[in-house]
Amino acid sequence: MSSRIRYKEVEKIFPGDPPVHALKKVSFTIEPGELFCLLGPSGCGKTTLLRCTAGLETLSSGSIFYNDQDVTSIPPFRRNIGMVFQSYALYPHLNVFENVAYGLRVRKVDQATVKRKVEEIMELVGLPDVLKRNPSPTALSGGQQQRVAVARALVYDPQILLLDEPLANLDAKLRRHMRAEIRRIQKVTNITTIFVTHDQEEAMAIGDRLAIMRDGIIEQIGSSDEIYHNPANAFVSNFIGKMNFFPGRIVSMDGDHYQIQLDSAGYDLRFTPKVASDAQGAKAGDRITVGFRPEHLQIAPSPTEGQVRGRVRIIQHLGQVVRYEVALEQGGTERAIEVDMRRLVPGVLEGDEIAVQFPQDVGFLFAEGGEE
Repeated sequence: MSSRIRYKEVEKIFPGDPPVHALKKVSFTIEPGELFCLLGPSGCGKTTLLRCTAGLETLSSGSIFYNDQDVTSIPPFRRNIGMVFQSYALYPHLNVFENVAYGLRVRKVDQATVKRKVEEIMELVGLPDVLKRNPSPTALSGGQQQRVAVARALVYDPQILLLDEPLANLDAKLRRHMRAEIRRIQKVTNITTIFVTHDQEEAMAIGDRLAIMRDGIIEQIGSSDEIYHNPANAFVSNFIGKMNFFPGRIVSMDGDHYQIQLDSAGYDLRFTPKVASDAQGAKAGDRITVGFRPEHLQIAPSPTEGQVRGRVRIIQHLGQVVRYEVALEQGGTERAIEVDMRRLVPGVLEGDEIAVQFPQDVGFLFAEGGEE
């Protein structure tokens, strides 16, 4: 049966000089049967939160609940959880069958049930032929080892499945295949699953909901679509997808319509942005940050007076789009932005001076300085 996981003001402080405050009053709920992704940069606390969920780390304060049961002080071996690590942690001295059966052996399950459940789970992960050959895990490919590790974690019907960057050791093509496989297996079993990753594309592709973490704090929780189109702040917007930032000052406001003077060439931008939660309450005269995704902007040859001028550094052909890396001059220094066009712009080459064109009906307004 799937479990609800609830975190209530969870804190974790590692002793040291100075101590490391890895989790800071984390509170949220994961619903039964949900595939939930913890996403963030290295050192943000996502693996610490996963280990606390498993009971591998002791909380400094707060509580963790499986359904209505407080498991904060219950040791890992008494929690009905399955876990898959980045290294897979398979036993090279045991064959595939015994690796998968290990959790059942520990639970003293009879041999007939062990055989049946191992065969069923290996069928589910798509490796019945590997089970027939039954080699050591060292004879398997990375993708096969990963699926054996998932099978071992699922074979004893855990309440919760915890995955700690399980695809990190695979090549790009195999990662894309395996994330689809993990989502398929999770939906068949309907087991509550936490998937930890620092790869935003992976999280967006696999998760029902995502939690974006930074410095031990949950910045935003939502579906990939919600977070991509309605980021809570500049940091989130640039972690889920790519965002170009333009510092500036609010000149005037008329309802939802803003006039912003950008620092870049003193350009006055008039548009109707989505106002992020950290910029609510901004008023005329305030400094803010404007954000546009690469697909929102356009470039045009032969810039004229009054336009934002830039210089094309690099042109990259990415299949569906052509990405232009453009250098803008700001305060005597150059900074780069990215512009995605559907096709090559005729007459524009690397090194050329161009104009950056801004839309009026899309874009974001963030608090100043929150993009780091």
